[in-house]
Amino acid sequence: MRMKKWGTGILIVLIWVVAAQAGSPVWKITDGDRHLYVGGTIHVLGEADYPLPAEFDRAYKDSRILVFETDIGEMENPGFANQMMAQMVYRDDRTLKRLLSPATFTDLKQYAGERGIPVETFNQFKPGLVMIFLTLNEIERLGAGGTGVDEFYFKRGTGDGRAMHFLESPMAQVNFLSGIGIGNEDEMIAYILKDVEKLPTLLPVMKKAWRTGDNELLYKETLAPLKKEYPDLFHSLMVERNLNWLPQIQKMMATPEVEFVLVGAAHLAGDQGLLELLREKGFKAENL
Repeated sequence: MRMKKWGTGILIVLIWVVAAQAGSPVWKITDGDRHLYVGGTIHVLGEADYPLPAEFDRAYKDSRILVFETDIGEMENPGFANQMMAQMVYRDDRTLKRLLSPATFTDLKQYAGERGIPVETFNQFKPGLVMIFLTLNEIERLGAGGTGVDEFYFKRGTGDGRAMHFLESPMAQVNFLSGIGIGNEDEMIAYILKDVEKLPTLLPVMKKAWRTGDNELLYKETLAPLKKEYPDLFHSLMVERNLNWLPQIQKMMATPEVEFVLVGAAHLAGDQGLLELLREKGFKAENL
């Protein structure tokens, strides 16, 4: 399993959720005679998911600057991996065996054992790292643990000498993930186990919906449960970050260059997603 592909958030929400119901995962955002593109991405894909929807290539060819959630190149640096791990594990006498109820720890042990993973592997992991590890392990087990949209265009853009901007730093993402479930470990690990067990059924639905832009289905199956069960996490994971990114995208609209903004597609969905926030600011969002 390649830990570098940990992505930007919680389970399936960050990996598969997409934007508004239309026809593709890419939108043209217009303000008068200026425009940019916003693409909803999936951070991890299988070989069968390629080629990507043609609208990605259209937006890429019409743009000059690529904008990602964070610097993918820095995330692949071994030094960054060490920094991430330092933040994502307990550095005191806390362990999951001490923090979890006997029932939840037994469930974790059983799930891990069924996949040939010693439960001791997770004992010093914070919930955010358990989430990343289990999700990526399950996705790779299902044959979908390859290059995602973000990495594909990062490598292509690097080869083409494209200018790149980033909406937040890798360490900002790590700091957020390291705080998930702290003080509430038992409930969070139980939630993670429940969610990861849904992946075999949910992935095909999400991938089909991603390619066709079926937002209603995606919101119902992913964001709505997260919002209901963990409203604070939903707000900090989705809403706060969308609001932080919004003024940056607004500034891009004022420049003559055409940007192609690639973010985890969950950030485009719902009435608090980037697309709706941009519309509220007076921009036109048109699906390609």
